[in-house]
Amino acid sequence: MATEMQSFYTPSTSTHISSHAPAAVDELINKYSSTMSTSTIPSSSSVSHLTMKNPRRNVIQRFADRVRLEYYRYEVTFGLYVMTPGEKLVANSFVMVVLSLLLWALLLYFPTLLYQKLIRLVWLLTGHSSKEMGAALSILETHVGSLYSSFSGESAL
Repeated sequence: MATEMQSFYTPSTSTHISSHAPAAVDELINKYSSTMSTSTIPSSSSVSHLTMKNPRRNVIQRFADRVRLEYYRYEVTFGLYVMTPGEKLVANSFVMVVLSLLLWALLLYFPTLLYQKLIRLVWLLTGHSSKEMGAALSILETHVGSLYSSFSGESAL
């Protein structure tokens, strides 16, 4: 029984599988290998591929490369790389609309929410309302209070 299982899992000797790659594959491996040979770099055989990169890249070029890398990661993660350009336009437009609405809501409603929560925190810590703590919160009331009254629907007369 063991020999049957062994013969099932091990390849038979009658089939011949070549372990040597074709010449074109060997050429590509030698050309694009991360360990450079002395034939491609005549000056030094011990130069690493990390030191061959241009260390003096412009900040704008590095930023552009980083943006391209992040967009590539976004495309690969969410499957946009298999879409046609029209489908990508629709998907990216949807993402941009959602993100811009989130940013708009954050900028519009977050200051008032922060002000309300700060007043609540002051009341929890001191036991006094913000009207009684006018000296401590005068800066917040002058700057953020006008935003709060304009967004809460009350007229600021």
